[in-house]
Amino acid sequence: MYAYKRVFLIIISLLLITALCAAMFTSCDSSNGGNTDDTKDSSTTPNSSPTGSGDPDDSDGDNPGDDETGEKPDNNQASRYTKFDLNESYNDYDAKITFSDDSVKVDGKGAAANGTVVTISAEGTYILTGSCKDGQVIVEVTKQEKVHLVFDKLSLVCKSSAPIWIKSCDKTSITLVDGTTSTLQDGANYTGLNAEEEPNACLFSKDDLTINGTGTLKVYANYNNGIVSKDDLKIISGTIYVSAENHGIRGNDSVTIKDGNITIACKNDGIKASNETKPDKGYVFIEGGTISIDCGDDALQAVTYITVTGGNIDIEAGGSIVNCDGEVNVADGVIKK
Repeated sequence: MYAYKRVFLIIISLLLITALCAAMFTSCDSSNGGNTDDTKDSSTTPNSSPTGSGDPDDSDGDNPGDDETGEKPDNNQASRYTKFDLNESYNDYDAKITFSDDSVKVDGKGAAANGTVVTISAEGTYILTGSCKDGQVIVEVTKQEKVHLVFDKLSLVCKSSAPIWIKSCDKTSITLVDGTTSTLQDGANYTGLNAEEEPNACLFSKDDLTINGTGTLKVYANYNNGIVSKDDLKIISGTIYVSAENHGIRGNDSVTIKDGNITIACKNDGIKASNETKPDKGYVFIEGGTISIDCGDDALQAVTYITVTGGNIDIEAGGSIVNCDGEVNVADGVIKK
């Protein structure tokens, strides 16, 4: 009888030990994050969204780091102008490019000449000077690179294309050297246009373009437009004269004028922004300068808005003084007609 009781107690003890071990195993497994289904923990799933906008045309040099605000500049902030826009210094240049009627001399790096056509293929600062009866400057760098062109008494005619053709760049800045006058002139017909019928201006940029400095620039556009940027166009300062068969000054995304002495004589619109696809683009913003417009159609034309906060603008227009489908805000006394 005693033997049976002893066996019984041993069996009970083994059962209790087995149950205790099973409970401990279940607890350990739960503490290791085991799931009872196949659902993945979303906190460990890679984020497939890009960190940037994904739009290559947004690489306009107006991102944090170019200004000091930590925000992308907008049209209600002084930060709409970046350090690159305002920089007029060219002491530390990469190459000096001197034109003559028969050849081009390149002193430095980042540019190469083929006859009287110069191609700039690296980020940097380039001084352009001299005179040529049929020559051209082509800028073709990556969308992450900026190019600073310095016009130092440059006289450049291109009979069959744009004298300045900026094919690819993050942003190009043109500085007009104090006390000098530079001249650009094209012919009545262009050859070698790309699939988008470009270039279509005497001074043409596929990407963002800024003009600054205290010198003078004269643009004679016999083929189509005077000055064009397919992105944002900013005029910081300088004396600029444009004569054009079509539009005078055009920025697809925007035209912003900080200051300067600007004269436009053209057969179509004077100052124009035409982007209809982006709600924050297609605007004209003028805050200063002395501007004279004599045009065959509208003087100021934009898609989203036209804002004029200052300056002195004299207008003689065949069309409207101001033409915009969106909002128009013009300070009193600025526009004279």
